Amino acid sequence: MSNNNADLLGDLQGAAQRGAAKREERLAMRRRLREYLEDPVIAGLYEEAMEAGSFVPITLDLTHVCQLRCEGCYFFAEQLDNSKAPKDESEFLAFVDRERSRGTNFITVIGGEPSLQLDRLRILGENFRCATVTNGLRKIPYEKYESMGIAISVWGDHEIDKELRGAGKVDVFARALKHYKDDPRATFYFTVSNANAEGIQSAVDEIVANGNLVAFSFYEDWSERGGEYDQTKGYIKAMDEIYRMIDKYPNRILTTAYMAKVASGRTMMGLEWDHETCPVISSGYNPELDEWHGTEYWLERNRSRLRNGMPYYPNHRAVMPDLKSVRRCSVGEESDCSKCHNAYARYMWVMLNRNLHLDTRQDFVNWLTTAWTFCVGTGAVERERALELLPQVHELTRPAREGAAV
Repeated sequence: MSNNNADLLGDLQGAAQRGAAKREERLAMRRRLREYLEDPVIAGLYEEAMEAGSFVPITLDLTHVCQLRCEGCYFFAEQLDNSKAPKDESEFLAFVDRERSRGTNFITVIGGEPSLQLDRLRILGENFRCATVTNGLRKIPYEKYESMGIAISVWGDHEIDKELRGAGKVDVFARALKHYKDDPRATFYFTVSNANAEGIQSAVDEIVANGNLVAFSFYEDWSERGGEYDQTKGYIKAMDEIYRMIDKYPNRILTTAYMAKVASGRTMMGLEWDHETCPVISSGYNPELDEWHGTEYWLERNRSRLRNGMPYYPNHRAVMPDLKSVRRCSVGEESDCSKCHNAYARYMWVMLNRNLHLDTRQDFVNWLTTAWTFCVGTGAVERERALELLPQVHELTRPAREGAAV
């Protein structure tokens, strides 16, 4: 046999062995999954998460306008408001048609303040599943927006929130509480830092008394206040308070111990958080056509990421207010990934890496509860169901409180 034929035979044998190993690995994963689903609680959560269907997501800055200039808001820190939303309604409707044809079925509506564009927000809700992030100053009506998950930002107790978001004058938190009292769509996202940790309990007490769910996100010091606002120093004080609130209100806190650990830290299942692992970068890849589309500028910025083997959402784009421009990722164009603790991005990071969470029952529980609570926040799982099951979810994820890494 010639050397060339021997090399070819060796290559074929190696490929066959690798293929067999991959098949065996997939079979082992399926066996472990069946074993985990023998637990009726886990099986019920899994069924509800699967019934929500797959998410084909994008993020959209609906407008460049906002009533506030919050200290620490990436949108204005990166001057993303230089991209202007079109006045012509036909341009917006053309965008909706484009996204429907691309297969998009879920939009996280951010950028400026979405409640200032209620007509367009309603149209999005009629065509896609939507989760809308709002400052709470203007109420999103219930009628015609019933199925929309609403995430209301709050950055501290009344005094700190007023300082960071209300220019020291406007009690934004108080207005948001009034607008969304007993609203089943609403989850208040308390953005924690070590600087506002002492105000977490009083704020959560008010939100729960207001009839709403509570989740936690993590402050990013884009305005460079420093001190205990600096996210590079960690969130130790805040994490202790988050765990206390889970114990105090187990049926009202949407953030699990595992999700808090992932969002506040830098690692997950052996992966390091950075641009090379983030799943919500803008992709110009159309998997059906096996072609790349988009401007060379943003495509080149993500090309190595899209080809490094780490999972990502092929459909995902972070669409700017002009409805045409696409930035590097859902957070910004120039943001430092080493300082990013974006809750949406971290949720997606966990959810897209299910296979990393199949080695043990606890790993799978951590993945499943992340997916299920995401479905609750987006409205795919009804709030009454969440109130019933959240205490069990928090018990299942209690082990995540131990240790510094996940």
